[in-house]
Amino acid sequence: MKHTKDNPQWETNRMSKTTWVTVALGAVAVIILILAVTVPRRDVESTITNTTDVSPSSSAPVESLANNGSYYTIRKDVRRCAAPMCGGYFVRRANNQRMKCSNQRNALDCYVAEIDWNGNTKVEPNKALLRGEIVDGVKSRAGKFERLRVLESWQGAGKNATSEFYRVRDLRINCITHPCMTHHEARLNSTFERDIAGVELNSAGAPDAVIQEAVQAMRSEEGILISGTHRRETGPAGTAETLIASQIYLRAMGETASTKPCMKTGCSGQVCSDQDVITTCEYRTEYECYKKGACERQANGECGWTQTKELTSCLKGRGATKEAIGSRQ
Repeated sequence: MKHTKDNPQWETNRMSKTTWVTVALGAVAVIILILAVTVPRRDVESTITNTTDVSPSSSAPVESLANNGSYYTIRKDVRRCAAPMCGGYFVRRANNQRMKCSNQRNALDCYVAEIDWNGNTKVEPNKALLRGEIVDGVKSRAGKFERLRVLESWQGAGKNATSEFYRVRDLRINCITHPCMTHHEARLNSTFERDIAGVELNSAGAPDAVIQEAVQAMRSEEGILISGTHRRETGPAGTAETLIASQIYLRAMGETASTKPCMKTGCSGQVCSDQDVITTCEYRTEYECYKKGACERQANGECGWTQTKELTSCLKGRGATKEAIGSRQ
């Protein structure tokens, strides 16, 4: 039997082929549309190491994470000399930015006599990443010493921090290709920010519970802080950067500085603080006054000697200066 236009079977076969072609073309169109939405541009910018702070255009539909104020790492001053000249902290701006110290010198590390936790949770120095400001602080016979006033306290839960620090947020994007720009990072103390192809948290060596908490926190408005480096990823969608975490910082929770008890410390018990303070052991007659003094948290949230009439009178009678009477902690 010949297949002609007058043949019903020939007409049915022709219509079947047309239907399959239409379905196939429709499927291709849908795939192209999905890729156009989720696939990042090819040759995404490389890691920001050794780049200037000029932010490339970002496709992140979120509020900018840049310009978040000054973030500092801290380390305890272990020099053995009289407070407040020693016994405070050395602070460094995250990402190794030089700053002007109280001695008017530009340096990576500046000395502060104390840290004002300002109601924020206190964190051990080797685990702390703090947002804050350096303000006038302690006055003594040796001069004026600055203090770090904390605005946010973050606690590290990984191995060791590198020299690069970022604030990271999950963009909540589901992708069908690789690499895909699923997260947004902003370099601390900088205006540089961009989208990246994910974050590798397991490399930080933190406990599983902390990893899970970090994953959830990255979906919040403020995200989390991460120290790490970048690795270039290549796939069907092109190339992009993934952040490899060496340290994860979560908002510090728990006992705040304002709830810690104050105590008498220093070699002669002449210092009122919520932590051990190392001082020299020369003796001054005025130190006898502090034996009966009230060491407690003051209205500004700091530990200090309550300036009762008895303490003030005792200090004046033993020759203490007016400056020492009003400021010793």
